[in-house]
Amino acid sequence: MREHELMNKLKIFADNLLAHESLHFFSGAIMFFVIFKLFGQVKYSAVAFLISLLIDSDHYLEGLFYNRFKIRWIFSSYPHIFWQKTGKMTLLFHSWEVLPVILILGRVLNQWPLAVAVVLPAVLHYLIDNIIYCSFRKMPILQYFFLFRLYHKFDTKILCPKLSNPINHKYNNKNIFI
Repeated sequence: MREHELMNKLKIFADNLLAHESLHFFSGAIMFFVIFKLFGQVKYSAVAFLISLLIDSDHYLEGLFYNRFKIRWIFSSYPHIFWQKTGKMTLLFHSWEVLPVILILGRVLNQWPLAVAVVLPAVLHYLIDNIIYCSFRKMPILQYFFLFRLYHKFDTKILCPKLSNPINHKYNNKNIFI
């Protein structure tokens, strides 16, 4: 298979929400087994699996705020459309800076297995997103540093220059997403 054919096939993970979230589901399943192997307790494994999926809840929370808490929007439009409309992208749960803090707190509070069960799946989640979105959406590699987003005032033009996906979205007559 040629490289461009492979890239075209992999692009589905950037274009299709279900395909993208399935990556996080399967990475969560892998983290479940990794954490179980490390600590031998299902409770930490379950935390790791849930973290793999729940990190993306910040996307949905931002969308709920933008759409005045109308839950229907989740099922009727692409979840990241509000970034395009507002011009802002905060992503509070996608922040590399938080991970060392969690590890330090885990050590200090004698909760190391829990801290690792939170941090490892977060790292894998961020890496998956970075590979996909840096490759296909031309996001900056520093995208998941909160301070980087803050420095750029959460501006989507800088943070996600290729956010729009004409396959998944409709335009009105002013080239603004509907």
